[in-house]
This record gives sequence, structure tokens and C-alpha cells, in this order.
Amino acid sequence: MYLIIKVGSITNAQRGKAVLKSKGYNAQIKRIENPAKADGCGYALDVYAENDTPVNILNKSGINVRGVELK
Repeated sequence: MYLIIKVGSITNAQRGKAVLKSKGYNAQIKRIENPAKADGCGYALDVYAENDTPVNILNKSGINVRGVELK
């Protein structure tokens, strides 16, 4: 399944992509169309995973996850 992990800013998206890459995940930075106020600047990471491990990795790395959607 694909996870769309909302991280808010471009900085957090870039940091998150690097952290996930170091753990073996290939994440892509995406811009959220029509972001809500809670989505910050509207950036997300699109990553394929069997479970929610990428979300846990980001949380442990200090990256604020603002929401997760399944694709």
C-alpha cells in the first residue's frame, strides 16, 4: 500500500525523505492539493510500505507527522 504522510513544510519533507532513505524506503515529496490549515504548507511524503513503519521512523526522528492517508 502507498502511504501519504503529511509533514507540513518542505524542510520536514526533505529531512523525512533522507531519514526514510537511510532505512531503505523510497519516498517521494508531494505537494498536497488544497491543503487544510492543519496541513501547514502542504507537503507530504508518498512511500510504499507494508505497514505504518515509515510513520514510526519519522516520529522517532523528530519529524512532526500531521496526518496519514492510504492510497
